[in-house]
Amino acid sequence: MRRVLLFIIGLTVLGLTGCTANENLLMKGYSHPTGVYFHQEKINAGIEIFNPTKNEKEVWLELRLYDHAGNMIDAVIENKTMLPGNDENFTLEWIIPDDLRSGTYQTELIVWDQSPETAGAQRLGESRGEEGFSAFATQDNFDSLDGDVWLVSDSSLGRSELKSDNVSVSDGALSITIPGNSLNGGEIYTQELKDYGAFETRMKLPNAPSSITGFFLYKAPDYFYEIDIEVYNQPDGTLLLTTYADGEKKNAYVGNLGFDPTRGFHDYRIEYGENQVSFYIDTVFIKSWSDGFPKEGMYLMLNSWFPQWLDGVSTKETQTLSVDWVRY
Repeated sequence: MRRVLLFIIGLTVLGLTGCTANENLLMKGYSHPTGVYFHQEKINAGIEIFNPTKNEKEVWLELRLYDHAGNMIDAVIENKTMLPGNDENFTLEWIIPDDLRSGTYQTELIVWDQSPETAGAQRLGESRGEEGFSAFATQDNFDSLDGDVWLVSDSSLGRSELKSDNVSVSDGALSITIPGNSLNGGEIYTQELKDYGAFETRMKLPNAPSSITGFFLYKAPDYFYEIDIEVYNQPDGTLLLTTYADGEKKNAYVGNLGFDPTRGFHDYRIEYGENQVSFYIDTVFIKSWSDGFPKEGMYLMLNSWFPQWLDGVSTKETQTLSVDWVRY
């Protein structure tokens, strides 16, 4: 189920460019789309222009869209006529197509003196959005555990038995419990392999030291296909990022979240592209690698469990991983 999120279009005034030599127009500001969108939703970008002359002026406005790797994927061009002495705000719209890969996108706004498809067209003003926006195909808000999307593990992992009894959905949240006085946990994974794109979840971790929570892409056999976000289930905020390919660990990063992940909900995101994999926490860029990761479909997985390489000390009380949503 999709969640329609509010967004803010941030007005980025790049400074007055002054009157242009050939059009005498004043470019006063540019607004770029930010926030989160889904397929078939509309993004809006804006340009404010002042015509200080006594004559009508014709301009061509262009909205360009770039993917995470900087490749232009589409453009919108509109011709506008400015009345004399008018200060006008123009809006350019783009509807996100169903075949757009999930991920982060940047926009560029350009004002032209004639059609940009005409030889000799001159730029009168331009602006590149710094923050960008995110686009996704879908978001699961866990009103139920959709059996057409997710499977629940009943297997062993590390010190844990991953049990379906420890996975439940209620009040619009997925819960994976670590029962008190045990080393058991739980896990869900997608029915279908996932290709390149962005994968993000909002979750609050259990307080169960010597266990971890993972949000990751994986396909058997071990050490061949895996891209991980792993967080220690404890207040210190220890973060692990890893990739596996060709039978071995290729990349590893150990850092600190800067907050207690057991006290509140935070967003964790993997951006998986053909030439780069990047990681974000609460939209803040953490790390990226340009090689050493698999390049074919994997299952999206989410779990909480006790690995062999930690002490394996159980908690007296049951602890719960709470997941607000997953989107991709």
